[in-house]
Amino acid sequence: MKSPSARTIRLLLGALVAIVAFSIGYFRTAAERYTLTLHPTRAGMYRDGTFSAWGESIHGRIFATVVIARGRIASASITTCKMRYPCSMIAALPAQVVERQSAGVDAVTGATQSAEAFAIAIDRALEQAVRR
Repeated sequence: MKSPSARTIRLLLGALVAIVAFSIGYFRTAAERYTLTLHPTRAGMYRDGTFSAWGESIHGRIFATVVIARGRIASASITTCKMRYPCSMIAALPAQVVERQSAGVDAVTGATQSAEAFAIAIDRALEQAVRR
């Protein structure tokens, strides 16, 4: 039986190190991928009104509007979408904002950057609404 050369051993060790490094990074960030939460919120912490803000990503930006009534999020919407990809892929996210009463929305496969831009826009709009 022929023993492996030093070059083959180095290649195998390099591949093993790369796989381990990827796995560590993947598992460390996997929990963060499911929900895009920027700032935790409490019910009743907002003042009533309509608040809007931009959220940016590498693929463009989104202008979102949040309506607060009786200290709670009554509605959320995508007012302007200037993303590289269609915002129809994240059309379900405004309903999540109302349901969860926060900017914490699900990541969307194939539209991760759009979902992040929307979450940032909602978070910035909610920052304007916080009672001080």
